[in-house]
Amino acid sequence: MLKPLPVGKGSAEVSLVLIYDIENDRLRTRASDICLDYGLERIQFSAFFGKLNRNRRQELALKLQNQMGNEAARIRIIPICGDDLSDMWVLDQYRRNADDLKAEAEREVPRLRILRQGE
Repeated sequence: MLKPLPVGKGSAEVSLVLIYDIENDRLRTRASDICLDYGLERIQFSAFFGKLNRNRRQELALKLQNQMGNEAARIRIIPICGDDLSDMWVLDQYRRNADDLKAEAEREVPRLRILRQGE
């Protein structure tokens, strides 16, 4: 079980990628909201990028762990060192960001028309 470090001087912020695979829609939305609350940027539907120090990473992990309870979930918080970050390649070809696309997908109601025999 993770436990946050005592409040103090703290460690330096490091870049990180957080990814998850969560089956439950409500919990997946809650995980997304928590990531955004910590200032992480959505880079894909279930992937976030940002900077947090060690205490904040542990706090985030605890919060996500508590939200998931006993539900099926895979969450990875992956720190990235400065050297690797400077070698990152970004290939973005989207006209809209992931948050806008996700919000639109959640608003859409499936359109179903029931046809009777002979129509």
